[in-house]
Amino acid sequence: MNQMNITVGTRIRFVRKQAGLTISQLAEMAGIDGGFITCIENGKKTPSLRTLTKITKALNVSVADIFADQELQVANIFDHQVFSQIRAILKGKPQEDREKFLAVLKTLKNKETLSAVFKILHTGNRARRLIQTD
Repeated sequence: MNQMNITVGTRIRFVRKQAGLTISQLAEMAGIDGGFITCIENGKKTPSLRTLTKITKALNVSVADIFADQELQVANIFDHQVFSQIRAILKGKPQEDREKFLAVLKTLKNKETLSAVFKILHTGNRARRLIQTD
């Protein structure tokens, strides 16, 4: 087993957990099979550059961050979680809808308001998934 695979997978797992995401959530956001992400995190599979880019984009870090020698830290977990969830919500939406949504977000000035919106969106997103699976 290649040491680089372990390092890449370990670093991906660290950022995912810091962001408060499950493997399923990351898989959905990145458009990748959750089982494959599990294999990457466990060092059993090596992601292609394209796959790694999808994962790092979903996690809001750069590919370079994954390979850097320095300790990887997510600077602000709250911001990271919000950004990741917004990206998941907006994925596949028309450009016009994304622009309207982002314009509303730009008007939010404090974290309390942003947190309330995040909770509403997150709860609504979860409810939508539950309805779709029934």
